Formats: sequence, C-alpha cells, structure tokens
Amino acid sequence: MANNDRTPSAAPHTDNAAAVPDSWRRLVAVALLSGAVRRIGSLLTGFVVTWWQHD
Repeated sequence: MANNDRTPSAAPHTDNAAAVPDSWRRLVAVALLSGAVRRIGSLLTGFVVTWWQHD
C-alpha cells in the first residue's frame, strides 16, 4: 500500500530559500556597524590621547 501523505523528496524547500537573503543582509549590516564602531572608537581614543598629552 502506498502512503500519499508524504511530500516527494524532489520538492523544493521554499522556507529555506527565503531566509538566505535575510542572513546576507544581516551579515553585511553587522559588518558595517562593527566597522563604524571600531572607527569611532579609534577616533575617540586618538582624541583622548592627544588631549591627555597636550602639555
């Protein structure tokens, strides 16, 4: 007896295909945000060191 309740293995997984662009967008956004935070942090550190040694 055949079981017709199962989905065929050749059926595309549509739920997984929609998640891929979101993960790439999130990866790019996190990379840009972390780069901006590092840049601002290095600028602030440079200002603090310059102010500290301005004698």
